[in-house]
Amino acid sequence: MSVYWGIFSFISGLGLFLYGMQQLEDALKVLSSESFKSFLRKSTANPLTSLIGGTITTMVVQSSSMVGLMMMAFVGAGVMPLSNAVGVVLGANLGTTFTGWIVATLGFKLPLAAMAVPAMGVGALITVVFNDRDKLKAWALLLLGLGLLLFGLDIMKTSMETLAERFDMAVLQGYPAVVYLLVGILFTAIIQSSSAAMMITLSALHAGIVDLPSAAALVVGADLGTTSTMILGGIGGSAIKKQLALAHVVINVFTAILAFSLLPWLLILVEKGFGLTDPLLGLVAFHSSFNFIGIMLILPFTGVLSRFLARRFLASDTDIRTYINSVPTTMVPEALVAVRKEVECLLVRVCALTLRNLKLDASSLKLNDELTNRLRGSLEKDKPYLESYGEIKQLEGEILEFSGLVQTGEITAEQVKILHGYLSAARHGVYAAKSLKDIRENLVMLRHSEKQVLRTFYEQQVALHRSSLAVILLLIFGEHEASYLREEISTQKARNHESHAEIEKALFVMGLHQGADELETSTLLNVNREFRASIHNFLLALNYLRQETISKSGAVLV
Repeated sequence: MSVYWGIFSFISGLGLFLYGMQQLEDALKVLSSESFKSFLRKSTANPLTSLIGGTITTMVVQSSSMVGLMMMAFVGAGVMPLSNAVGVVLGANLGTTFTGWIVATLGFKLPLAAMAVPAMGVGALITVVFNDRDKLKAWALLLLGLGLLLFGLDIMKTSMETLAERFDMAVLQGYPAVVYLLVGILFTAIIQSSSAAMMITLSALHAGIVDLPSAAALVVGADLGTTSTMILGGIGGSAIKKQLALAHVVINVFTAILAFSLLPWLLILVEKGFGLTDPLLGLVAFHSSFNFIGIMLILPFTGVLSRFLARRFLASDTDIRTYINSVPTTMVPEALVAVRKEVECLLVRVCALTLRNLKLDASSLKLNDELTNRLRGSLEKDKPYLESYGEIKQLEGEILEFSGLVQTGEITAEQVKILHGYLSAARHGVYAAKSLKDIRENLVMLRHSEKQVLRTFYEQQVALHRSSLAVILLLIFGEHEASYLREEISTQKARNHESHAEIEKALFVMGLHQGADELETSTLLNVNREFRASIHNFLLALNYLRQETISKSGAVLV
């Protein structure tokens, strides 16, 4: 076999390996994506548990890139804070070394082709026969992918041995370690798989094409090259995606500098300290060791790193979306969370616009500091009122468009119901804003009227509206039992109806006797109706937004 045929065989094996890995990942997405996403959500209470969750998940799904992209969706949807996502990324770096251990201990000791052919055959047969059964087909693809992966690895191993026999190894000797580092970075960035880079390096080491120090430098480069996937995922994405991509780069650059600087001493530790004389085991032990050391050094500073990242790539002033621009529509559970949080942002904007309309500061609602600051920061101070109102309507349109795309994918009837409830909440939020927009000129007239009766009426309406908004915001953003939510919504509904009914009755009876003429009395009646309609729509929005909680004890119709 010639050198050229050996190179061709190696490329063919690499193609089969990468295709097999892709099939394996696709199958695992179907079989375990929801369970592992649920596991990751539950295991991210703090950076340490996030680290463990990221390690275990990556060991199972065999793709740190896949886990990293999932994290982008999670932080984008507001499912987890950036600091915990950083912990998961740290864990993914350690989890991805598991592949090397499997291959080094079994892949070069067992007849791979003998195992690969039956796996490919059975997997392909089941895929063809049961093409219409998604779960079974996913298992078949997993088997097929595993077979292709093993077969490709066997071809790479054999071709490397051929190249070692036919090729003059002297041409590769004498190059400094930094050259191998750069080759590892470039190659991994091209093939988008650090696991594949590790397999190739192990094959070359097994065949004697490279020595252990050179292979170690290649592996360090591969860890750096794998950041390209996250960088590509962050380019053109939201601020939070860019922040997490930068976290991955910072972590891997720090770890790579550490590993490359200590490379000779780490290899001595592996050989003398761990007693590993087999170069294949020595390489994977080196890979795990420098990742573990890097993690232990970075983990205490994840909070500091997250705060640093939060000041980078700030959200665009021109993009009114906060969450739905950071989540793929194919990740339905995360997309639903993103829609709910985006609707919450819309309702906050409506509240802030209402306060501006009534010339009130957010502090007048007497909320906690977090909510008060959120109200103050939701609208630009110098932006004209009608432009801010237009942005609220535009945000509703963005939510509708995103939700439409979510519904074109695989979504259950229950998820559609929840999504439509969120859309109803957004619609009623816009209705609440419109009610007070329509009487904006009337409010200006009442606020600056020379007649005491008109100013008194205005102040009474503002006081009622302010207290109702405060309660509604606390119900939206607080954690409450279903029964409490139902009772509070019913109480606010009754209060809104009774208060404005009393005002309307008083206007009919006393309007003309309190210094207001016929036209002014008509205006007051209209203003009263719009204030009532605004709160009514806010309560409807609240009911639809919190429908999952409220439905535990029966639906509320406001």
